[in-house]
Amino acid sequence: MKSLSKQGLWFAVVGSAAAATHFSCLVLLVQYAKLLPVIANPMAFLCGFVVSFVGHYHFTFSQTGYTWLQALWRWFCSSLTGFALNQILFMAGINWFGNLAYWWLWFIVTAIVMVLSFLLGKFWAFNEKVSHETSHD
Repeated sequence: MKSLSKQGLWFAVVGSAAAATHFSCLVLLVQYAKLLPVIANPMAFLCGFVVSFVGHYHFTFSQTGYTWLQALWRWFCSSLTGFALNQILFMAGINWFGNLAYWWLWFIVTAIVMVLSFLLGKFWAFNEKVSHETSHD
């Protein structure tokens, strides 16, 4: 098992790359495709998810015994949970502050959800011990 500090560093690096992808796609979809931020955010999430899964599977949580398909499913469920919270908070912020505030709201919401994502990844999505106790992957 990787040390917590090394794992935390990889989580920050991969998470930052995924967040940058998510945010870049969000801005492109809002600014150029003229989508509302609450519509563009789920599409941007899917782009960031690809970066997140590949990075976490190969670097952050690389010592898992899961096949990539098992890990993909578990990480998708974890990420979807984080995204649901992200979207709820994002929509509430947009409702309160308006569409023009989407960029700074996204940063605040992402910071809040980041901790949940790490915990779900470490203790469920890529944790073999939990897999043997809770599922039949």
